Amino acid sequence: MRESGRARSSGGRTSSRTRGGRDGEESAGRGRIARWIVLVALALITTAAVLVFFTPVLGVRSVQVSGTEVLDAGRVSRVASIEEGTPIVRVDRAAVRERVTGISRVESADVRLVWPSTVRIRVVEREPVLFERVSGGVRLVDDDGVGFAEVPEPSRRMPELRLPEDVGEQRTEEAITAFTSLDEKVREQVRVVELDGSGGVRLLLTRGRTVEWGSAADSELKAAVLPALLTRQGRVYDVTAPELPTVS
Repeated sequence: MRESGRARSSGGRTSSRTRGGRDGEESAGRGRIARWIVLVALALITTAAVLVFFTPVLGVRSVQVSGTEVLDAGRVSRVASIEEGTPIVRVDRAAVRERVTGISRVESADVRLVWPSTVRIRVVEREPVLFERVSGGVRLVDDDGVGFAEVPEPSRRMPELRLPEDVGEQRTEEAITAFTSLDEKVREQVRVVELDGSGGVRLLLTRGRTVEWGSAADSELKAAVLPALLTRQGRVYDVTAPELPTVS
């Protein structure tokens, strides 16, 4: 009876060792599979990174320019200087924007990457509101006081900006502020925006009328007072003190 018990005990130990060996083999097998999966995943990630960052597979195929009215879209594209085939993820949007806004007529630019192979550039062109005379023609000026393009002649209704030589930027801004504060009907009557000898703004209107504007202070109030004032007969309309405007 004792021998039989020992036999059973011995057989049980053998069975346990067998199961342990099988479990160890299965665990090792799973470990090898996991390592292969990791290696394959790393290989795929590396290959994808190389394709995206260092090859023309996902490179720029087209540059689309919109928003141009006066400017030539082809010129904007050339200035953007995006080489065909450049991996799209390596396109420096800030650098492209800086190059495009270096065009004097461009006020702002938006650069977007459209996968897999397109760069879209939308520009906003400067709008001229005044012009100033320069040698050989005229320079267009926008509502920020930026002179951005020279042309032979301005449009017929565009007012002239007359500034003394070496005038400071602040004075130029005051003249622009005065003009841009006006409503559309009054703007249509303005022929010249100038700075007088004391640095105040003066507007020369149609029919020989003059508006003494003064500084840019209270420009909104001055612009609100002026339309009603212009309904009165006179030659000089003084809104330097908009609470007490005068006509003479």
